[in-house]
Amino acid sequence: MRDDFRLAMSGEPTYRRGEPVSLTFEIENMSDTDYRILVWNTPLEGEVFNFLEVRCGDHVLPYDGRLVRRGDPSPDSYRTIAAGDTLVEELDISESYALDEPGHYDVTLLVKFVDAIPDVGMSLAARTREEHRGFTLGPVTAGFELLPEGSARPTTGEQARREESKDGPRRLRIDPHKVQQDFEVRDFTLPPGFAEVFAADANARAWLDSAKAELASWSGRADNTLYTEWFGADSTSRFQTVRDRFSATRSWMDRHITYDLTPSDCTADTVAYTHPGSDTVSICPLFFSSPATGPDSQFGTLAHEWTHAAANTDDIVYGEDGARELAIANPNAALNNADNYSYFVETLSRRMVTAPVFWPNGKAYLFTGGQYYRYDPAKQQVDPGYPKPVAGNWPGLWGDRIDSGVIWPNGKAYFFRDREYMRYDIASDKVDAGYPLPIGQFWPGLWGDRIDAGIVWNNGKAYFFRDNQYIRYDIAADKADAGYPKPIAGNWPGLGGDGIQGSVMWNNGKAYLLRGWQYMGYDVAADRTDPAYPRAIGENWPGLWANGHIDAAVMYNNGNAYFFRGTSYRVYDIAQDRVIYPDYLLEIAGNWPGLGDRVDSGIPWPNGYLYFFRGSEYMRWNVAANRVDPGYPKPIAGNWPGLWGDRIDAAVLWPNGKAYFFRDNQYIRYDIAADRADNGYPLSIGQFWPGLWADRVDTGIVWNNGKAYFFHDNQYIRYDIAADRADAGYPLPIGANLPGLPGRVH
Repeated sequence: MRDDFRLAMSGEPTYRRGEPVSLTFEIENMSDTDYRILVWNTPLEGEVFNFLEVRCGDHVLPYDGRLVRRGDPSPDSYRTIAAGDTLVEELDISESYALDEPGHYDVTLLVKFVDAIPDVGMSLAARTREEHRGFTLGPVTAGFELLPEGSARPTTGEQARREESKDGPRRLRIDPHKVQQDFEVRDFTLPPGFAEVFAADANARAWLDSAKAELASWSGRADNTLYTEWFGADSTSRFQTVRDRFSATRSWMDRHITYDLTPSDCTADTVAYTHPGSDTVSICPLFFSSPATGPDSQFGTLAHEWTHAAANTDDIVYGEDGARELAIANPNAALNNADNYSYFVETLSRRMVTAPVFWPNGKAYLFTGGQYYRYDPAKQQVDPGYPKPVAGNWPGLWGDRIDSGVIWPNGKAYFFRDREYMRYDIASDKVDAGYPLPIGQFWPGLWGDRIDAGIVWNNGKAYFFRDNQYIRYDIAADKADAGYPKPIAGNWPGLGGDGIQGSVMWNNGKAYLLRGWQYMGYDVAADRTDPAYPRAIGENWPGLWANGHIDAAVMYNNGNAYFFRGTSYRVYDIAQDRVIYPDYLLEIAGNWPGLGDRVDSGIPWPNGYLYFFRGSEYMRWNVAANRVDPGYPKPIAGNWPGLWGDRIDAAVLWPNGKAYFFRDNQYIRYDIAADRADNGYPLSIGQFWPGLWADRVDTGIVWNNGKAYFFHDNQYIRYDIAADRADAGYPLPIGANLPGLPGRVH
């Protein structure tokens, strides 16, 4: 498609400082097809967005124009360019680039057209972001001299920052230190929309705090699947950059910030916008049709815009699909794309349980951002049909975020969010009239601005957590005990010193305390954390068989891993970290031509083949041809020197030029270059594989994260290849610890 168009850019040889520096941009359709071109972030939009590199000598000028979050385009977001025609725009680049210093400037145009719809008799006027098919044109360069006469004039960014202190009838100014502001925004005299924006601001702050905790302590860097989903392959420097930008964004929101609800530059597809270094986000009408939580939410939009202002992010791609693809294809670019940050916090809000409560009906209710799950302890699984939205199912309760909840012995449940709480009547199944109320006014001795978690113990006390501290609350006296808060560390054995995001008393005499993606079982009678914890809240291997054993596992060159059991197999998407077709089994026969109906083990080889073993035979699978090579099966004996000839339980390809084969309690090291087993084998698994089962390994697979995973019946062990030992805390169940609940795997 890019060959159908030609770009050109021209201007005057000299300009005087302070006067418009107008350049002419042309795009010519050289094809015989009419096109509808999406104008976003291109000269065709009639505004200088960040599609230029402006250089004065060795200095690249920073962009200082608008940074816009967009929804799906409308028909007006496109312009038609007929076959053979040329579209021309003249734009003043000094509106978005500070042309202050006299001298020679080089301007390079590199445009990405996000979508182009060929007119081939279709009436298609616009496409959603997920349907876009774009192309890139350029680079095209033009130069000019800026003369010293005159005074530099401000960019649109400079003008916006100068006007930030101005008041207006629909400018919501937020002072983060003004404690009572929560209650003032409920004043019915406030202009329409203020309450929604204020709630979105509070949610953005809460989930940005959670993002900081996730990247700082909840998950390790090398195996953080939420990070890799939105920012790509693991890298120490990139991971630190993401951490720094989330931290900078959250700190920026602690300034005196403003939301302008009457901006002048909104179009039908504009959700909100800001400028670099700005303390103001302009809210457009489309913002109010966005959901409060979930993808492309109101709070996600604010997180998006504040990364522009605070962390100088750009809008390289829009939409979930585009952001995910960018993380895979170009992780460095994903670091600079605002949508990747907003989708990170939105995904986090849906996967992290914040307020678990055990209801008198024998069910547990667990809340995430805007949703809740009903968990059946008797069946040890989430009931069918969940998650469901909080709004509409919990009358009177906040529908977008709940920080914590406790069941009181008076037939009431209390839910907390920021500085407020609600009392929920269990019998009538609704919030009591007159709520929410301020925590600080009605809970003596408790923190008045935020509660992370709460739990009612069996000693007449309730315990509330915030950050690394806790408070013991006397239920009968209705006040906090003297001497609190105290540190969690040292007072809750085995719990560590970090914060708790959720806590609940179960019907088995245990308390469960949630932190990020993990939970800990606390033995109330023994007053300590059980030694088997922490565990993952969600599934360890989502969609994989939870019971029984796995016969074989192989890594393919298409980004998938394949797990075999009996006559069937499952396809595991490594990037998404879950089974692709979880609802039904795939049969080996018919899908793996020539392989038969069952395999004992399998291993990828460096020569582009996969080898599968069954009984005393093996087959060579041709990856390029997608079938078993002619002449197979062949006997193991005589073709794999030094290997057992009658059965192989498991096989893994190690990154040291060796392959390891397992059978019963022994293993053999096979030299790939020499094509034979090394001398001195077999040896004992228990003696040379620290932390691995000593009696048998069903199958194993080497992942792309420096780890190997070994399976035995319904458990698995993660083995650190560099450290040459099993990681602490294993084995774990293959299936879910709390089936059906959200969470991060591994």
